[in-house]
Amino acid sequence: MEKGRLITIAFTIVAASLAGCASVAEKNADQCEHMMQSKAEPALVSVSEKQSSPDGRTVLVTGVVEDQRLNTVVPAKVECRFDGKSLATFHWLAPATLADSDDTHANARNIAH
Repeated sequence: MEKGRLITIAFTIVAASLAGCASVAEKNADQCEHMMQSKAEPALVSVSEKQSSPDGRTVLVTGVVEDQRLNTVVPAKVECRFDGKSLATFHWLAPATLADSDDTHANARNIAH
């Protein structure tokens, strides 16, 4: 009986720890999506996918952006890196017009304010 109780407690602790990591990863993914939308406004049409590393330190957000010059919709992708819950870097990976912009190499502290 004592052994079973210890196993239950151990599993509860592990599950609680993993749930905490998942919530940080989810919050970081939401923060990256928000930054992507704010940097593309009003051009971002939609976000189709958010992928986080298990610890939430790296997030990739994929979607589409309206290219107003050509009146077309093009794929868009950003990468965010976090230091805990704080956004450390934000990089456009696509489209090329945004990937070549100053935001690609900017520190998140400079672009978040």
